[in-house]
Amino acid sequence: MPTTDPFCIVKRLLLDRLIFAPGFLLLFYLVMNILEAKGWEDFERKMRRSYWTALKMNWKVWTPFTFININFVPVQFRVLFANMIALFWYAYLATVRK
Repeated sequence: MPTTDPFCIVKRLLLDRLIFAPGFLLLFYLVMNILEAKGWEDFERKMRRSYWTALKMNWKVWTPFTFININFVPVQFRVLFANMIALFWYAYLATVRK
């Protein structure tokens, strides 16, 4: 998105939070289910039980960090910044999926 757009910051944040976050969380659940060699029924059960809770927490946790990362962190440090947050995020997801 061009940075000359007056709502560029908001558009980037909304794109990330409303499009990418649900998709990547779904992908995380699917890949973990495959790696754990579980069946489709187990995947559906975990999705019904914890996906919405994890997605709401994703929006709460990642939204401020994404805003900071997009707007204030220099480009060369954005991946490092996101990976530091992701370390704790994946620990949370591991406990929610149990």
